[in-house]
Amino acid sequence: MKERKKFETIRKISEIIYKLNPKKNVLLTIVDLKLPKKGGVMKVYLSVFPENDIENIIGYLNKKQKTIKDEIRKNVYLRYLPSKIIFYPSFEFKLAERVLKLIDENTKKEKGTEN
Repeated sequence: MKERKKFETIRKISEIIYKLNPKKNVLLTIVDLKLPKKGGVMKVYLSVFPENDIENIIGYLNKKQKTIKDEIRKNVYLRYLPSKIIFYPSFEFKLAERVLKLIDENTKKEKGTEN
C-alpha cells in the first residue's frame, strides 16, 4: 500500500516539476522520495543533468513547494499531507560512476601485475 502511494506521488511530482522546470534543456529525474508519517517533511531527491544547474533548479523548486503541495493535494490522496516539501540533489549516479571507475582501475592493475 505504501509503495503504491509513493509511486503515485513520484509520478505526480514528476509531472509537476516537468511543467515548472524553468530551463527546458535540463533533465530532472526523481531518484527517491521519503514520505512522512504524519504531516512532516517530504524529502524529494533529484538528479539534475547537466549538473552545473543543480543549485538553481533545487532552489527554484524549493521556492515553488507551495504550488507543488497544492497540486499533490488535488491529485493524490495522502492521509496526511506533508507540512513541507524539500528538494535535495542526489549524487547517487555520480557515486556509482566513481565506484565503477575504481573497480576498472583496480582490474587493470591486477591484469598488469599478472603478466
